[in-house]
Amino acid sequence: MSTPYERAHPHHRPLIDHIPDHNDLDVSDEEDAFYALDEGDYLLHPKWRAVITQTTNRVPRRLQRYFVIYFALFVIFCIGWGAYFGPQYAVYKQELRQMEEVPEASFGKNKRPEFGGMVQVKRLEEKWLPRGEGRLVVVGDVHGCIDEFRHLMRKVEFVEGRDHLILAGDIISKGPDSPGVVSYAAHLGASCVRGNHEDKVLLSLAETSTSPDPGPIESPALPAATDALPEESFSRGDFALRKLAKSFKKSQIAWLQSCPVILHVGKIGELHDVVVVHAGLVPDIALEDQDPFQVMNMRTVDLKTRTPSEGREGTPWEKLWNHVQKKKPAHERMTVIYGHDRKRGKNIQKHSMGLDSGCVSGGHLTAMVIEEGGKHHYVQVKCKGYVD
Repeated sequence: MSTPYERAHPHHRPLIDHIPDHNDLDVSDEEDAFYALDEGDYLLHPKWRAVITQTTNRVPRRLQRYFVIYFALFVIFCIGWGAYFGPQYAVYKQELRQMEEVPEASFGKNKRPEFGGMVQVKRLEEKWLPRGEGRLVVVGDVHGCIDEFRHLMRKVEFVEGRDHLILAGDIISKGPDSPGVVSYAAHLGASCVRGNHEDKVLLSLAETSTSPDPGPIESPALPAATDALPEESFSRGDFALRKLAKSFKKSQIAWLQSCPVILHVGKIGELHDVVVVHAGLVPDIALEDQDPFQVMNMRTVDLKTRTPSEGREGTPWEKLWNHVQKKKPAHERMTVIYGHDRKRGKNIQKHSMGLDSGCVSGGHLTAMVIEEGGKHHYVQVKCKGYVD
């Protein structure tokens, strides 16, 4: 007998009739196949599975989560070590071995040639060592930035006759008023070391004084802003360099010529034996035997030969310097204060202090203020920026 629904819908089948009959998917719980093990269940013996289950059930959920997190971090560390940190560590170990080894045939073993027209080493007068209220103020590359130079002296509260100023070279060139900087430094009774830009100007003057007049300083083909040429573009025959050289008075040139390549300051407490240069020094070579060109220009050193270079392909010279100094007895250690490398900027390490912070290109002019006993701090002023 049909139902009322079947009579009202004679062509519709009951919904249950639409379910396919797949008897092969259904296994009765009364059959043996219902209790059969899946393929993965054979990987571990039931006894061991029971032990693992009992153990994990006893471990709090929080500790289980920590285990997963730490395991993930361990995997990330292993991947990172293999891909990056491992190779970096290998390079570090190799560099360390090279710094430990002193090559038999290395830079500085031969006697250097004598250079005329320059002072290799000068000793600072003992009266200027920091005592009581008297301080030493060492300033990085000024590069003709007279306004910033004056501002910095006001900020450090420099007192003539009580404090002493030391300039780390490259006080001229690139900026707006190189002669003004020289006059102001001389007025303050400052000491200064010879930087690569002072060296170029003085060499240019020496060359023109012994050669026929090479022609007018002004050249129609010379751009108006050539005083701001980068370091690599200068040469002895460059018109801009000659123009800069001619802008100084004889007294200013004489003052620049008196600047040594190396200023040996002396022992100052915790700073040990202090030396001021423009670019750097090679360790374990006497100050008198250092190559003056490299002292004014170096940036890196080849660890295999200990040969310095003005390029950037080797190891930073101050890295080798600090490694060597820390292994010496305290009374033999030497601290170098320098400028020159604006790309690395203010670079303060245990036995080396780099003070060139890019004033002429819009960075800062930096002073290291040293008090009695070697205590020191740094003072900076922001610069306008005159070259890129």
